[in-house]
Amino acid sequence: MKKIHFLSLIVILLCISLTGCKSSDYKEAVSLEEAGEYSAALAIFEELSDYKDSANRIISCKAMIAAIDEYEAAKSNVEQKNASLDAEISEAENTISEGKTPLDNALIPALETVISETKAVKATIPEMPSTVDEINEVVSKLNSVNYDVAIERLRSQKETLETSIKQYSLVNAPSEAYVIQCLSKVPNVADISAVTEDNDPNGNLNKAGGYTAQVYFSSDLVNQASVYGNSIIEKGTDCGGSIEVYPNASDAEKRNDYLASFDGSIFASGSHTVVGTVLVRTSDELTASQQKALEANIIAELTNIENY
Repeated sequence: MKKIHFLSLIVILLCISLTGCKSSDYKEAVSLEEAGEYSAALAIFEELSDYKDSANRIISCKAMIAAIDEYEAAKSNVEQKNASLDAEISEAENTISEGKTPLDNALIPALETVISETKAVKATIPEMPSTVDEINEVVSKLNSVNYDVAIERLRSQKETLETSIKQYSLVNAPSEAYVIQCLSKVPNVADISAVTEDNDPNGNLNKAGGYTAQVYFSSDLVNQASVYGNSIIEKGTDCGGSIEVYPNASDAEKRNDYLASFDGSIFASGSHTVVGTVLVRTSDELTASQQKALEANIIAELTNIENY
């Protein structure tokens, strides 16, 4: 009988000891869970699966661990996307900062605008919330981040500016040979002749403020029999037009302004337009629509990116 009582006492003591141990472990697990150490807490709760609300806490810890993993993955993904976006923006900004002149100056502020708009769509990654539902909501928003449209628009605008820069380089003091090469491909341009210092009718070739090349051309749109002169150079711009190349845009604009002073008078010599440092002129013998079309075709060939 005494043995039975003694054994019962041992069992009771063991139960009390085990219960005390579980209580201590449970408190530790709760503290770990509250501190955000969900994996460590989960390991203890799984040992105490039948103690108090350990089963529910196991579910909660697993849910939090899964949510955190998804948040970290979504965060990493957006960080990579942001880095790629920043690289695209940096490249676009470098294109502007190089300071190269485009054929169309309006393309610089246009790209600046697109850069600003692209920066505005960049996602800010929020700190991880404290509940599963809040974390899942943030993850959903992070997973929806997509810069494809913004990047494509930025690239397109950057490439447009880069193309314009290349076009300007083609008409930035081009060589006489280049001008002749281009004119030979223009519809309605017939014969071509470049002036020399000996036969330059204006006497401005290679002089300060003057052109570095002047190339006259005839056009099959003009009745050559009605134009005075025995050669293209003698007939001058009237037989079709001419290209005057200047060392800088300022000199080209000065020459253009000089010609503009005669517009509408009996001394008018046809249309005249500056592109880069080149002055494109067409004959007054052409109709206004013919002048416009011929001028456009000449400029298109001079700035043809395939010539770059």
